[in-house]
Amino acid sequence: MKTFYLFFSFFILVNLEAQQSPFPPAFVKTEREQARKKMQKKQMANSSNYDVKYQRLFLKPNMSSDYITGEVTTYFKAVTSMDFIEFDMADQLEIEAVVKDGNNLNFTHSSNILHIEFPSAINAGVIDSLQIKYHGVPPDSGFDSYVTGTHGADNVPVVWTLSEPYGARDWWPCKQDLSDKIDSVDVVLKYPQFQNNQLMKGVSNGILTDEYVSNDSIVSVWKHRYPIAAYLVAFAVTNYEKYSFNGGISETFPIDNFFYPENASTYKPQSEAVLPVMNFFEETYGLYPFRNEKYGQAQFGWGGGMEHQTITFLVNYGRDLMAHELGHQWFGDAITCGSWHDIWLNEGFATYSEGLIHEALDGEADFVNWKKNKVDYITRLSGGSVYVQDTTNVNRIFDYRLSYSKGAMVLNMLRLTVGNQDFFQGLKNYVNQKEYSFALTPDFKEVMQNTSGKNLDEFFNDWIYGAGYPVYTFDIEKTAAQTYKVTVHQTTTDASVDFFEMPLPLVFKDENGQEFKVILENTQNDQVFTVNAGIEVDQVEFDPGYDIITRNTTINLDLSGIQETINDLSFYPNPAKDSLHIYQQNNTIYNLKAYDMRGRLIKKWDNPDEYISLTDFAKGVYIFYADTEKGIYITKIVIEN
Repeated sequence: MKTFYLFFSFFILVNLEAQQSPFPPAFVKTEREQARKKMQKKQMANSSNYDVKYQRLFLKPNMSSDYITGEVTTYFKAVTSMDFIEFDMADQLEIEAVVKDGNNLNFTHSSNILHIEFPSAINAGVIDSLQIKYHGVPPDSGFDSYVTGTHGADNVPVVWTLSEPYGARDWWPCKQDLSDKIDSVDVVLKYPQFQNNQLMKGVSNGILTDEYVSNDSIVSVWKHRYPIAAYLVAFAVTNYEKYSFNGGISETFPIDNFFYPENASTYKPQSEAVLPVMNFFEETYGLYPFRNEKYGQAQFGWGGGMEHQTITFLVNYGRDLMAHELGHQWFGDAITCGSWHDIWLNEGFATYSEGLIHEALDGEADFVNWKKNKVDYITRLSGGSVYVQDTTNVNRIFDYRLSYSKGAMVLNMLRLTVGNQDFFQGLKNYVNQKEYSFALTPDFKEVMQNTSGKNLDEFFNDWIYGAGYPVYTFDIEKTAAQTYKVTVHQTTTDASVDFFEMPLPLVFKDENGQEFKVILENTQNDQVFTVNAGIEVDQVEFDPGYDIITRNTTINLDLSGIQETINDLSFYPNPAKDSLHIYQQNNTIYNLKAYDMRGRLIKKWDNPDEYISLTDFAKGVYIFYADTEKGIYITKIVIEN
């Protein structure tokens, strides 16, 4: 959904450029402001006494102003004996009538709640229906739930909706909590056939089953036969140009794209990039959840994307944006987070879906860079949990660092913890068990535990409910030929977690580049491991794939013959900038190596001169090793470039 989602599976619309940036997309700020307005008036109807079975929306949008006329028929099943029923509905909409069995019912409408009295009680278990007729100007136009505007040089009218989290009630009477999905829905649109001499076309959820002209208006009938949350119901109308192709690895279905004509030549070829994304997600998560109908992508005027069920709205057709919103069809639409506390089940999953596409389609190096950007962004601050404690704070719910990026990287660390096979099988099992329903974090945890056979209490307590991240120090000492003692010390950046249990990837390298890779199962602080590397180690690197949320790792490598001081050898100035002067008397340096604080070899000089250039070095702290005729000398140099 938007790259801001609230209860949202939300519209996370991020284009490739924005995702590669270490900072959250600009549209996130817009989403926060939008959600803040709606949360300020979020009082919900008392709707626990009924279960929505079916709704038919007959909508007549005015294409030139924010005005809508509607008639919504609701079939509901009484959960308890019912004397009344309530719907969420904005006060700005005027109720013309509420009709049941041909009779008008008494109602009150205030505080965004439509309260309807029944003449006699409806018994528990009974399915009944009523109609609500209304009209009016939906509130919060602009970047909100119901927008009328124009596009293109000819200023062609366009109307579209974006209802997450509380915006559905702004344009139709509904039940917009996180406990009851509508079993099925029909959306019937009636709109002018032509505007500015342009033929209009409407889009909505599900499949188009009928379309005809009636008195200079077009009537289009859209049927959706899957459970759907109210905020995922949507429609748009303008002079769309349609472009379709088929998708699906085993069961084919149409992928319908709807563009503004002025952008069609650019977006048509770009839209086809969704095909390999769809194929990968079907192979990885399971078949597209709504394959009996369609997947749609429609251009709209908002600053990102919104994963409306079967009809994603997009500002453009960048691959990362399409991947994020398509991932939401599994995680956010088919499975919807049952609480805003658990928004990461929507946003973290959709964000990690983008990363998996980088891995699958662009290669490992690109995926590592994607993860590095996420880790750098997450760890720029020391605190924060994935689980949202304060759901009254929209900035916290929509926190791009925590709900999106950290949620995604927690999934990546879970993958490292349980292994690739169990991780991806667990995702499929989660989809199979929770599809078309709501889910909470304990539901996902239970599936992953059952799939992997591992107790994940510590992992979820630390990484989902706890805050901060670990900082590691590795003391590595050579104890025998090709054998090394590794002591792992950890501090945490937030007091909520005293220790993060994690598998820790290390790569031991010799001077010829030969590698020995090992994963240390770190379960306690100052834990000691013995590593038989099979090579004479020259350097050690921690987590080269950026699989772990951490920062400021220190590697202290103690090799045989290292001396802390050699009287006739020194480096200055320290701190240094563009160059470093080497002072040596009655000694010869055979080679000089510079390592960063993660233990990675940055540069090597053979027989270095008196002055060495540092212009290629980034600002930071480095360890310099000098192999001399009198032994090995080690010193720490601060570079301030």
